Amino acid sequence: MATLRELSEITGYSIATISRVLNGDETLKVTENTRSMILEAAGKADYPSKHVNKKNGSGVHLKLGIVEMVTTQESEKDPYYLYVKNNVEQCCFANGMETFVMQYDENEGIYRSAASRELDGILAIGQFREEQIVAIEKCTSRIVFLESAPFPEKYCSVMPDYEVGIRQGVDYLIAQGHRKIVFVGPEFSTDSTCQQAPELRRKFFADYMKRQGKEAEGILLDTEWQGDDVAEQIMQYVKDFQESGERPTAFFTYNETTALGVFRALQIMGYQVPDDFSILSYNDTALATMMQPKLSGIHINIEEMVKHAVWLMERMATGEGEIPLRISVPATLVVRESVRSV
Repeated sequence: MATLRELSEITGYSIATISRVLNGDETLKVTENTRSMILEAAGKADYPSKHVNKKNGSGVHLKLGIVEMVTTQESEKDPYYLYVKNNVEQCCFANGMETFVMQYDENEGIYRSAASRELDGILAIGQFREEQIVAIEKCTSRIVFLESAPFPEKYCSVMPDYEVGIRQGVDYLIAQGHRKIVFVGPEFSTDSTCQQAPELRRKFFADYMKRQGKEAEGILLDTEWQGDDVAEQIMQYVKDFQESGERPTAFFTYNETTALGVFRALQIMGYQVPDDFSILSYNDTALATMMQPKLSGIHINIEEMVKHAVWLMERMATGEGEIPLRISVPATLVVRESVRSV
């Protein structure tokens, strides 16, 4: 992953400015273009160099569309999907493929691109409404979904294995001596067709903690995932257990934006991470290494997901993809500084 100094050299902005943008400092006055540039540079620098120029034009030359579920404003709040998109673009380039970002026209119900000829396929990142999926299919029947799996009998997809990641995280925290663990995140999120559904990470955490019996207790703190909302709820939660005396030792967060909210609340209340509380987060993007202390996390192997999505696209383009496949990519535990033994 890139360092702050490397990002400073890439973007021309100071290390302090980059650090404050990546840490969601809302008191920093910068333009939206500056914020977007820094986030995009971090996402691109996060892409492992071993993939670049691996094939570089020797693969199947395809013109691929990229469609995203999030807007630029949404990606600034949670840059995870920006990292996915940047990985897609670089992996396609390394494999000699040309990509076109497509925009959805709500009024017409169609996707538009600047491609000069018919697209050979579309890589769809995130969750989409059924009418959007229909609009995607009007462009091409060759579709691979990343981070969702709508209509698996019809479309190929690549998903992170959230259950494996949660299990790794809980096992690690218990091994470090934590016996009262709080999961911080939303109770509901959207499923593969944008319908409200129980949040998978929260569900897997609750189920796995029940299996621990008396060895450890899992607590569910239902919050929004954005930093400011989380900070307020965490401060109230801390006040409540200060009065009751039932104090947890670790927080397991839905994503890094949520972790930032927990960090912020604990700092405001005079606590230190990890001396007073440990924090483990899902996602593990470049942002994790730029927090102080550096954030331990469950790393979603974006580069592996993207590599398999591109392989599925090549498979369909060469006529080998008769049956739609669903690929589940396991996560990896990354130990840094935000968790300590108790």
